Amino acid sequence: MKRLFLLLISCVACLAHLSAQTFDVVQGDVTWRYDANSLTAPMAFHAGTLAVGSAEHSLSGTTMRVDPSGKYEPLTVSVVYSGNAAKVVADGALASSLTCTVDGPRVSIVAASSLLEEVTYRLSGEGENFTLAGEYKATVELAGVSLKAAGEVPALYIANGKRIDIRCVDGTVNNFEDASSNLLKSAFYVKGHAEWKGGGTVNIRGNARHAYSSNDYTDIKASFTGTLNILGAKSDGMHIDQYFIMNGGTVNVQNVEGDGIDVGYKLEDDDVTPTNDSLNGQAHIKNGVLNVTVATVDTKALKSVYDMVITGGSLDIRANADGTRGISSGNNLTIGTKGATDNTVPYILLTAKGGTYTDELGDTHKCRGIKVKNNFYFYSGTVKRNLDSSVATDKMVDVDGMPYVNGGKFDGITL
Repeated sequence: MKRLFLLLISCVACLAHLSAQTFDVVQGDVTWRYDANSLTAPMAFHAGTLAVGSAEHSLSGTTMRVDPSGKYEPLTVSVVYSGNAAKVVADGALASSLTCTVDGPRVSIVAASSLLEEVTYRLSGEGENFTLAGEYKATVELAGVSLKAAGEVPALYIANGKRIDIRCVDGTVNNFEDASSNLLKSAFYVKGHAEWKGGGTVNIRGNARHAYSSNDYTDIKASFTGTLNILGAKSDGMHIDQYFIMNGGTVNVQNVEGDGIDVGYKLEDDDVTPTNDSLNGQAHIKNGVLNVTVATVDTKALKSVYDMVITGGSLDIRANADGTRGISSGNNLTIGTKGATDNTVPYILLTAKGGTYTDELGDTHKCRGIKVKNNFYFYSGTVKRNLDSSVATDKMVDVDGMPYVNGGKFDGITL
């Protein structure tokens, strides 16, 4: 009987080789898809398992099929949500490295530490959440997905200390929202190095704490031509623990109860000492369109715990409540490029319309368009006071250290 089954499997493989694109091993809501043309060796049956390549599949609850119209995508996992269900189709060559779990509209994937190839995880459809854990760099492709979490887990949670490409497929709209019961940092949480690319639109709403967060850097690449909308948050709109770089695209932050974009330090294991990582605690705006509004007392629209450098882009920064600050640098602030003569880039429009806020300790915080804890270097570009501001022209910029104006243009602002 065993030999007959082995012969049958070998024949199926040969048939697939001749006439089909894929050979599928289907286990519930997870399909392991193999390139039929690559199945040159016989598949072995032993003790209730089927061995295909380096992977062994349990035959319990498993069906096999030859799909003449199947499309094999190497190093790719496709997750398609549909209401209260989800389907996963994964490269069969990854079967020994990935554990895929589908629980209705919730999908969890764990990559083994032995996986040393970059995998693309493509998400589409409407569901609840997606979680990914691993130890190797990966790509998460947003291909028209809407995830609205209902429990203690974010809508999207990536637990990985490596580089994670967030690729937004051109022309798609992608939505993420957590529940107020979410126990982690944000609705969209990348525990790794997040690099944004592509031309799609991403909308995020945080109903528990932050809307978006990364515990390492976030880099909006020049190849990101899309739009990231932070639609609301109970705390910060974007909370970043290492550094933030923006090279392109459009980022809009509004309706947040904390800071708009908060860039802090990445800490050592003692949770006290900042690491020596390059640019730790810094924000660098090089290009793109950035619009941030805060309207909760004593918050900042764009904040870095250490240096901030703005050399390009168009910024509309609004501090619309008592004690708010538009641009807040915990050390030095640099605007423009030394030696440049073009005062059109960067362009910064500042709105500051609030009074003084006194906190519970009796400390006062004044509404300002720009607040710099150390020195301010202004080399090129334009910084303009919005006529809608209530803060006076000579109070829009507050520098604790020294201002060095060696170019650039103030419009409606005096130091």
